[in-house]
Amino acid sequence: MNLPLVRPLLAAALSVLALTTPLPATGLQANAPAKATMTRTLDLTANQTATTLTVKAGDLLRFHLPTQAGTGYSWRALEVEADYLVLVDKTSTPPPAQPAGSAPRVGGSGPTITYIYYVKKALTQGTARLALPVSFAEIGPGQSPDAAELLTFTLTSK
Repeated sequence: MNLPLVRPLLAAALSVLALTTPLPATGLQANAPAKATMTRTLDLTANQTATTLTVKAGDLLRFHLPTQAGTGYSWRALEVEADYLVLVDKTSTPPPAQPAGSAPRVGGSGPTITYIYYVKKALTQGTARLALPVSFAEIGPGQSPDAAELLTFTLTSK
């Protein structure tokens, strides 16, 4: 065995192993909590019966808002409190596939718009808990957001 060749290969292998092996979460930072906090994801839809949600800092909120095909209506998020919520993403998911040979129906299932928000801090000011509205409007062609009916979720703190 040629030791001058083995040492660099062993060092390279150990370097790759060190870069790809996850470190334990504890002990990485001074004053870090012993228990790692998990991000919680809340999936919400337009037909949700409970519109008051209890959230905490670090939560992800996914609002799934279905549309109707061929109507020209689309969902728009209205202003949210940027001190507490951050828009992470807005996506459009196509509707379910129609059976082969069937014509699309106006008013049938259209794409689903998904707004994803990150709760960046607790909904509190001092000792007071806040109730924060998050509203969406389904707006038709040429319609003003002021004239649209609102879908509102109220966020509260734990």
